Amino acid sequence: MLSRIISALVLVYAARAERFEGVEPHMGTLVRITIYAKDASPLRAAFDRIAALDEKLSDYKPDSELNRLCRTHGEMVKVSEDLFRVLEASLKLSALTDGAFDVTIGPVTHLWRASKLPDAETRARVGWRNVVLDRQHRTVMLKMAGMQLDLGAIAKGYAGDEALRTLRGLGVRRALIAVSGDVVAGDSPPGAKGWRIGLEPAGGEILLHNAAVSTSGDEEQSRQIGGKKYSHIIDPATGLGLTAEIAVTVVAKTGLEADPIATAVSVMGETKGRAVFEKRVQKLLILK
Repeated sequence: MLSRIISALVLVYAARAERFEGVEPHMGTLVRITIYAKDASPLRAAFDRIAALDEKLSDYKPDSELNRLCRTHGEMVKVSEDLFRVLEASLKLSALTDGAFDVTIGPVTHLWRASKLPDAETRARVGWRNVVLDRQHRTVMLKMAGMQLDLGAIAKGYAGDEALRTLRGLGVRRALIAVSGDVVAGDSPPGAKGWRIGLEPAGGEILLHNAAVSTSGDEEQSRQIGGKKYSHIIDPATGLGLTAEIAVTVVAKTGLEADPIATAVSVMGETKGRAVFEKRVQKLLILK
């Protein structure tokens, strides 16, 4: 009897909830948030959470927490829980992929943005083992001078997770956060089995709820250097952007997982990528 009453109350609430949507520029892209709630006010808190994360995790903003850390070396630096959590997840993935995912790739990506190839000195400043974490004291040490961390392949997924967590804290569980190609979903919309997410460039769609999906390999993000096209996805082993066309879509429990795994599989290639991640994620699609 009690369970039927609770179910009826849930249905009444869902019926009263309206759909609200907002779009704002954050993290170098447009962020779209859709919620079902009694009003649109929770959107503000979710967007503010993403904006706050951008101030911490961006390698484009000179005074971001990330860039302040990168101006140090040889000392343990106290960092925020957000930055530590993202770096901790990054290093675990680096170890799992034997360095195919590496957030210390920053010196190379900065040259790629300027349509330049890296020299030996630049590549020498790349290496995930040069980042030391101390969870007990929440401190980070960069072993070498001139290191540059680039969280572009993981920060957006984490931001989606945190926006959803913020909304849930406000009682909004039916939500969808899209940060470019990184999408994080909460509970399904009223009367639906999931949020309909189109898959590009693979085509088709999936129903997503309480999970995340990320796609890496956008052909539009490339540079012509010396007459050759290099992807924005850089192989840490060579310091060069990928030249073979590949698009990877990953569905996982969180954006913190889906976002970087999509990049890692792009670098590893289909055979190695499937061997490592096929059973670790909910879905893995690779288009070549």
